[in-house]
Amino acid sequence: MDLQEKLAKLDKECPLVPHTNAGRLFSTVRRMKAEKEMDIHISLRSGFAISVKTGKSANKMNEQEWENFYESLSQQLKKDYPELYQQVFDQEK
Repeated sequence: MDLQEKLAKLDKECPLVPHTNAGRLFSTVRRMKAEKEMDIHISLRSGFAISVKTGKSANKMNEQEWENFYESLSQQLKKDYPELYQQVFDQEK
């Protein structure tokens, strides 16, 4: 699968939904997880989410910044919306 096909698949299967905090957080974590699993280079990943800590969008971060940001968002989703967290992470079981 080439890069354009991967990005088109992400847009279809993991669209970003900017409507509510729950929706934004859920769709962002879901998208980041899928981009990571598909091994999309960080510079080509979605820049939808911007870190308050670094001031950078996700696609402008280095590897460690991205991983820390992703982990932070994932933990926030787990704490605030456990049912949505389960939809993203418990599918693997």
